[in-house]
Amino acid sequence: MGLSLIAVGCGIIWYLWAVYQKASLMDAWVETPCTIEKSEVKADGLTQHYATKYKLVVEYTYTYQGQKYRGDKFKRLQPESPDKKKVARKQKGFAVGDSAVCYVNPDQPDIAVLKKDTKASIYTAWFPGLFVLGGVGMIVAIFWVPSRRRAS
Repeated sequence: MGLSLIAVGCGIIWYLWAVYQKASLMDAWVETPCTIEKSEVKADGLTQHYATKYKLVVEYTYTYQGQKYRGDKFKRLQPESPDKKKVARKQKGFAVGDSAVCYVNPDQPDIAVLKKDTKASIYTAWFPGLFVLGGVGMIVAIFWVPSRRRAS
């Protein structure tokens, strides 16, 4: 049981660390002005509960190092939800014709986003850490507690 808790806790910590690392890489991306060409909330299939799923469709143009590009990513992972209003809130501030700021990957200038990923995943790593500590505690108790009982 202790080994299972350690394995699950470490797996979750590893996942959270990977998400944090991907978001940290975006710190090196270059802030660039862009113009919104298309912005709409669109029905995009069904969720696993057969509710309509909505996603934000946004397209913009930007110039990086003298070359024009077209982007279509709001974030690295596109926002989608069965709640149309929730997706529409993300659309505010990105109306067609508006000027905005996008973040361009300097290594691949054809990749850009309007919003960087959050690094908040690292702040939740303490919780699966409790599972790791609990698992270690179980293993330590197996070896330590019986030896104390024998000494008494």
